[in-house]
Amino acid sequence: MPESKDKIYFSPDLSRRERASFEAGIKLGALYHILSGIPINSDEKTIESIERGFEAAISCQPFVKSVNIILDRSKIVGTKFTEFDYDEITGKIIRAEVVLKYENIDVIAKIDWIEEMQYPLMYIEKIREIK
Repeated sequence: MPESKDKIYFSPDLSRRERASFEAGIKLGALYHILSGIPINSDEKTIESIERGFEAAISCQPFVKSVNIILDRSKIVGTKFTEFDYDEITGKIIRAEVVLKYENIDVIAKIDWIEEMQYPLMYIEKIREIK
């Protein structure tokens, strides 16, 4: 595989694990901030279309191997019973997993609402070198 031209922009001191972690953070941040604030209601077809559409979009980014987004249906209110009856996506609703591979480093990174922290935590669940 030819040397990637983007490496000239990164510090030569950066390890492959650090670069893979950086890439995972970029994907999680994009996913979270793009989804936050989108209007939604409890219609299953609407929820699934948002999940699948944004999975496809984030999958376009470099090094991404898979994306799984689950919007917590139990926290979505709004049935569109009236014209103004809808909700919006917040960190309490977003559950996501991004799997990426940077060179020989695999990363599984996640977003999850952590109730005891009252915070949508973005974290690396697993990172490993493929020999």
